[in-house]
Amino acid sequence: MDNVLSAPARLWTPSRVLVTRSASELPHTAEIIRRCEAAGVTEIDVLPGDRLTGLRGESERENYARAKTTMAVVVAPPSVLKPQPIPPSADWRIDLAKGCPAHCQYCYLAGSLSGPPITRVFANLDDVLAGIGTHAGRGTITTGTEERGHEGTTFELSCYTDPLGIEHVTGSLAEAVRRVGAGTYGDDVSLRFTTKFDDVTELVTLDHGRKTRVRLSVNADGIAHRPPRSSPIDSRRPARMSC
Repeated sequence: MDNVLSAPARLWTPSRVLVTRSASELPHTAEIIRRCEAAGVTEIDVLPGDRLTGLRGESERENYARAKTTMAVVVAPPSVLKPQPIPPSADWRIDLAKGCPAHCQYCYLAGSLSGPPITRVFANLDDVLAGIGTHAGRGTITTGTEERGHEGTTFELSCYTDPLGIEHVTGSLAEAVRRVGAGTYGDDVSLRFTTKFDDVTELVTLDHGRKTRVRLSVNADGIAHRPPRSSPIDSRRPARMSC
């Protein structure tokens, strides 16, 4: 992460954070709550069970608006913990969260995730990242190719979320970058993610070992003001980096 030339233009902060009972018992949740409180979130509710409630409003418009300003801290189920092939981006997919605070009208998440579009952050981060260790050396998409074989086994972090857009209130992306950079899961693995946000401040201070590749989405000038709630296009351009 070498050529970061500007400060982040904006940060998304949820109005409300819901923490399921099971998630509240995990250590990473304490870090998420700490970050949310530091960001000014005052409505943080620990639920009595693991079912998310209180998401519905009086209309579909209100349902959408309420969900887009809410972040839930949940435990990733076993189905999420098993890495899946993700051609052509990477060998495997790792999900730090599901859902995104941006309003991209063309986003496939709107049709692939059921229920209100709330952003669900996974509290059992150790379990989520363990898939990097179990699947290192088992790639069939970029591993062994002439063009990208030098990256080792590759893991995509942005299939079902924009991890940078929620990073300042989760810390999950930084922890993944830190562990891979330190060789926790072996020396021959690397991370990658795509983002429409620009707050790389914390990431560039990490000992990332040049094992994380960031791709920043750009648009033509005619639609550069869209989608709402992501970082403006001009602030994304100078934040481009390869780690």
